[in-house]
Amino acid sequence: MLNTNAISDHEKINILLIRTTCIFWLLAQLIGWRIFTTYRLLPTAPVFEIFDWISPVIHLVLFILSLVLLVLIFVFHKNKFMLWSLLIIEILLCMLDINRLHPKEYLYMFIIFIFIVNTNNQKLITVAFTFILISTYCYSGFGKLNEGFLNNVWTKMLLELFFKISPSIALQHWIHYSGYLVGFTELIAGVGLIFSKTRKLSALFLITMHFFILLFLGPFGLSYNKIVWSWNVAMILYLYFIFLKKKQITIPLKSIFIGWNRLVFIFWGILPALNFFGWWDNYLSSNLYSGNLPRMIICIKDTSKCKPLQRFCKANYHNLCNGEAFIVLQNWAMSETNVTPYPEIRVYKELQVKLEKQYPDAGLSCIFIESGK
Repeated sequence: MLNTNAISDHEKINILLIRTTCIFWLLAQLIGWRIFTTYRLLPTAPVFEIFDWISPVIHLVLFILSLVLLVLIFVFHKNKFMLWSLLIIEILLCMLDINRLHPKEYLYMFIIFIFIVNTNNQKLITVAFTFILISTYCYSGFGKLNEGFLNNVWTKMLLELFFKISPSIALQHWIHYSGYLVGFTELIAGVGLIFSKTRKLSALFLITMHFFILLFLGPFGLSYNKIVWSWNVAMILYLYFIFLKKKQITIPLKSIFIGWNRLVFIFWGILPALNFFGWWDNYLSSNLYSGNLPRMIICIKDTSKCKPLQRFCKANYHNLCNGEAFIVLQNWAMSETNVTPYPEIRVYKELQVKLEKQYPDAGLSCIFIESGK
């Protein structure tokens, strides 16, 4: 039997967790609102081709309903009908366009799921929530242990753009390869959340990491990828509420194998490991800012035949397009929607087909740059 005080402590924390989720999910939706509609140039990439026939009005109505439900759930956090409605609507939105399935979207949907299936046991909510955090940091840290992270994130973005260190210094062996410490320390901190004796220290380290990310990517840093700003604030609050606020609560992680929480274990504990073999998607595996995600370059022979896209075009790209104008899909998506495209080659090819049909005289061709290159 669980004592009343323990249940009360867990319930208080869970209320803070669900309300934090509502606030920052709502904020993220508003920042990236275009991706949830079809009022944009970036084509949709539905899970099933038949969804291409869904009216733009349906996309918009579902999006507005999701915003309304987030506000209502903030107040009525125990209403299972509202929780189920939000989860179903968000799944539908992502099925209508998989580019909406950003890592924060995936995380928030599972948070709603664990609140639905563990309504009668507040402790199980906290256990599942903690397991998701552990999985996020462990897989995210492990995913940074690659050359792509060293080249694209550590050296180019962090050392050269943020700290203004010259390439001649940043590329020195001991500086270049010290970037592996970033992923390694995040991985260790994630593991530290498993054990009661190290949870507080690990949480403090991870909170500091998120504050640095906000400084690094925020308006006083690179002012880049706005959609993750609110997500980092939410993660700071999650860590604080679970591990640092008032007295430390008991979190029996073995309870992750109870009831529907087994699905959380499968989707956050097992399936992300398949990503290392290319058998599970990057964004479903906490693979963010790992520097090894595939990219898509759109080469354009005649930009006058695709005038709406001209504002995203650039000239020459290391001769990849034989001197032709080009568009980097990621830059296009972030410029127009504040959200990165879903980083899978199959999705890129679907977008390519749509663009070639939409602009048949522009002479479009695409180059797919594989992971880490």
